[in-house]
Amino acid sequence: MANEEQLLRLRTSVQDWNQWRTTNPEVAIDLSGANLGQMKLPGVDLSGADLGQANLIGCTLTGANLSRARLHQSDLSGADVNRVNFTAAELTLTNLLGADLEDTNLSQANLRGATLNRSNLGNADLSGSRLVQASLVGADLNRVHLDQADLTGADLKRVELQRASLTYAVLNRVNLEEARLLNMDASYASLTGANLRGARLNRANLAHADLRQADLREATLLGANLSHGDFKDAILTEANFSGADLSYAMLANQDLSGLNFTGASLSHANLQNANLIGAMLDDVDFTEANLEGAMVPSQLSQA
Repeated sequence: MANEEQLLRLRTSVQDWNQWRTTNPEVAIDLSGANLGQMKLPGVDLSGADLGQANLIGCTLTGANLSRARLHQSDLSGADVNRVNFTAAELTLTNLLGADLEDTNLSQANLRGATLNRSNLGNADLSGSRLVQASLVGADLNRVHLDQADLTGADLKRVELQRASLTYAVLNRVNLEEARLLNMDASYASLTGANLRGARLNRANLAHADLRQADLREATLLGANLSHGDFKDAILTEANFSGADLSYAMLANQDLSGLNFTGASLSHANLQNANLIGAMLDDVDFTEANLEGAMVPSQLSQA
């Protein structure tokens, strides 16, 4: 339970609270289970504080310092956490439904199982964070930084991830169905078993990405960089690769029939035993592609 003396001090004045913390840095802050709903606490210093199971619904925390804070199972739904420092904070099972997290620093934070549906994470820094099994349905993640983040099993259906950075991120079994991923940089990311059905990946950078067993049905990848990508056992039905760079890609044994590769590069790609019958192959670059055992249209086999 919350320390009542500390709770009273916090409710009295943010300025006095911050000054008290500066002069008493050794004091452990216990605000667990506290009711801070709708409070105005902009710029408050709650670094390292225990806020487990606290009520922070609709709370204003703009510019606050919550680095290393414990917020396990706390409720921040509808809270204004714009520009908050959550570096290395524990946000496991935290409710951030509809929260404003724009420009927020969540690097190295643990968000395992957190609810971030319909939240605004535009330009937030989530590099190195853990979002395992988190729910981000309908969230705005445009320009977000998720480099090296672990999002294994997260639900990101219909999210906005335009111009986001996810280099080296772990996105295994992530649900990105119908997500908008235009101009996203997910180079070297692991997307094993990810659901990308109907996703828009136009001009995305997925160079060296691991897409084994990924579901890319009806996805659009116009002009995407997929060079050196591994598509082993991926589902590609009705995907559109027009203008994409698939050089050095692993597409062996794939059924590519009927897919649109117009203007794409498949140079040096591994297409062993692949089925290209009926695929749209106008202006495709097959320079040094491995077509051993592949089923190809007559005009290509005669070239």
